[in-house]
Order: sequence, then C-alpha cells, then structure tokens
Amino acid sequence: MATHWTLEDLYRGITKSWFVLVGTIVVLSAAGAAIFLIYPQKYTAAAQHTVEPISVLSSGSSFNTVNMETEKVVATSTSVLTRAVETLDDTSVEALRANTVIEVPRNSQVLIFQVTANSAELAAERANALATAYGEQRTENARAVVDQTTAELTKSITQLQELLATQAEGSNERAATQLQVQALLDQQARIAATPFYPGTLVTQAEPPRESNRPSIYVFVAAGLFLGLLLGSIAALITSRVRNAPGHSYRRQVEQTFDEDENEDVEPQRPADPPPVVLDDDDTLVEPDSGRLVASGPIAASRRRPKRRR
Repeated sequence: MATHWTLEDLYRGITKSWFVLVGTIVVLSAAGAAIFLIYPQKYTAAAQHTVEPISVLSSGSSFNTVNMETEKVVATSTSVLTRAVETLDDTSVEALRANTVIEVPRNSQVLIFQVTANSAELAAERANALATAYGEQRTENARAVVDQTTAELTKSITQLQELLATQAEGSNERAATQLQVQALLDQQARIAATPFYPGTLVTQAEPPRESNRPSIYVFVAAGLFLGLLLGSIAALITSRVRNAPGHSYRRQVEQTFDEDENEDVEPQRPADPPPVVLDDDDTLVEPDSGRLVASGPIAASRRRPKRRR
C-alpha cells in the first residue's frame, strides 16, 4: 500500500539524520569556494563607433539612415576581422569572432564592439582594433563603390559620345544626345566631388577594472542551496534505510543475540565459608586468616552428652 508522506514526516526524517544534511552543506559550500578560486577570469571591453550614412551614388537622392542590422553583420565579417587581426598578436579570426559581441542601441546609429579576453589590456586593445578596422573597411567599401560607379558612368558617356559623332549637326537627335551626355558628366563630377563620412570611433575601449567572474558569495550561495537540497534528500534516504523492515529486523536479532549471551553467563556464587571448628570445650576456633567469612548466621553444632559409666 502506498505511503503518503506529510511535512511532519519529512521534518522528522531530516532531523533524525541531521548530520548528513550538515555534512552535505559544508562539503558543497567548500566546493563552491574552491570553484571560485579556479574559475578563469575574463575581461570585457567596449568601444563605440558611429555609422554615418553614405550618399547614394545617383542623381538627386541620398540615404538619410543606415540599415544597422546590415552594418552589424559587416562588423563581424571576415574582411573586418582579418584587418583587425593583422594589427594584433596572439589571436586569430575565429578566436576574435567567438569573443566578440556587437550591440546596437535602440533607435541609434552606433555600433558597440564588446570583446572578451583573458586580461583587461588585451580586451581593450582588441575592441579598439576591431572598431578601427570596421571604420577603415567601411571607408574602403564606399570608395570602391564610388570608383565602380564612376567607371560605369565613364563607359556610358563614351558610348553616348560615339553616338553623338554619328548624328547630323543641328538635328533633334544630336541635341537629345548632347543633353544625356551633359547629365552624365554632371553626375560623374558630383559623385567624384561629394565627400563621404563613414563614421568615427567616438568612445575608445578602456581596460576594465573588474572581471566577468561572479563574486565568491555567488559560488558559496550556490553551494549552500545545492547542499541544502541534496542534503535533505540524502537525510531522508538515510532515515528511510535505517527504519526499513530488514534493517529493524536485523537490529532486533542482534539485540536478542546479545541478551542470550548475557543469560548464558552464570552469576558468580560466593565462596563457601570455611568450616566451623569447635574444640573440646565448645570454644570456636578462629581460622588462620583471623577473620571468619560466613554467608549466614553461624550456629554451634550440638554435641551429644557423654555417657556416664
């Protein structure tokens, strides 16, 4: 039949084996302190880089905002990481990517580069190097787009100029072609003269003063809580085992066996007293020890009277 345990039963079970509970708490609390000592220390430094919109390379329009999700992906691209690793020592592209987190504050055009390392100086150095590499890579990408667009415009202008040479002087077709050529030349000049500002490193990373390792109180509290939980379970199991029918029967048999052994031992009987010796005059003769040991009252033996002849 199933046994339903109440809170009182649980409390009694734990109190009967309280030493198990206390021992478990002490051991796990000490283990938490030991884990704190061997827990590796990590440091995280953060650098902030603004992301300015770059003009669209077309006539009469420009971007006023930047797609920050795209820039967030670009910040951890292989090209940016490779550029940063070239200025750093003892790291790789994969290691730097694994220890880097990019955050974008809400409704902002700022990238926060958070880099974690084994020392505070390394974390700050890598965060600044990565943010700088991002700005340089963005500038290079924008310049490449400008050069590519300028080359495409030059190609279009050349084609129109060749067409213009075949058209008759004063014709409407020639006039229209001249307008197209002039529009492309103006656009090319505007693109070449328009400066672009990819952004700047507004906040350089500083070596953090504290590591990412939690306080020792966190480890000890975790060990205390775990010890309380596991210790209570162990105490209940210990009490249940001690009160099990088999264990109780074995304890009862041992107790009965001890009682039987005690009954088999015969009680020591006092030694018999020395015989009482009387002389001819009915006088009690004392033994050699000078003391008479008797277990009961001593009575003089009756002597038959002598017959007269």
